[in-house]
Amino acid sequence: MQFLLKHSFKLAIGSLVVLMGIYLYLTYGGSEREPKLPNMQAAPEFTLQDAINGGDVNFSDSNGKVRLIYFYWANCPDVCPPTTQLMSQVQDKLVADGKFGTDVELMSITFDPERDTPEAIKKYADKFHADFTGWKFLRGDEKYTAELIPKFNGMMLYKDANTNEFSHLDLLILVDRDGNVRKYIDGAHEETMSADSIMKDIKSVM
Repeated sequence: MQFLLKHSFKLAIGSLVVLMGIYLYLTYGGSEREPKLPNMQAAPEFTLQDAINGGDVNFSDSNGKVRLIYFYWANCPDVCPPTTQLMSQVQDKLVADGKFGTDVELMSITFDPERDTPEAIKKYADKFHADFTGWKFLRGDEKYTAELIPKFNGMMLYKDANTNEFSHLDLLILVDRDGNVRKYIDGAHEETMSADSIMKDIKSVM
C-alpha cells in the first residue's frame, strides 16, 4: 500500500502514456487506410473537343467522378507511350472493380493538335486498347492548351520552334469528385508509377 501511495503519480502518468500509445496505434498505426491526400488546388475549368466522339467537353461536367488526367502528344519518343500504357492498366483494374466510367474517368489531352488529328488520336488510343466509355481523348487549339497546362500548378511545356518537338513533365494529375487536384503522380519515380499505387491513390479520394 505504501508503495502504491508513494508511486501513484508515476503510475498514473505511465498508464496515461500506455493508453495514449494504444489510442494512437488504433487511430493511425492500426488502420489500413492510406494517409489523406491534401487538396493542392482547384483544377482549372476548360473546354476541349472530344477527338473520338466529337462535341465539346467541359471539365466540370465530369464533377462527381474522380479524374486521372495526362497531357501528351502522340509523336512523343519517350515518356508518353509507357505512361499511356500505365493508364491502360489502370483502366483494366477500374473495369474489374466496376468503377470505370461511372466513378472514375481517364482524360488524355494532346498539346500537339496540328499532328494529333482525330484520326491520329484514334489510331494512338487503339494501340493501348482504350475504352472510350470512360477514357476521353481531348484536343483543342494549341495556344489554348499551352495556356491551360501551367494552370495546373507545377506543370510545364516547352516547344522547340526549330524542330517542333516538345519537352514536358511526365505527370498524371489526380482530381477528386469535387474538382480538387489531390496529387501529381511523377513519372520520374518508378515506385509511384504503377497501376497498383495509382489505384490506391484513386481509392483514397473516392
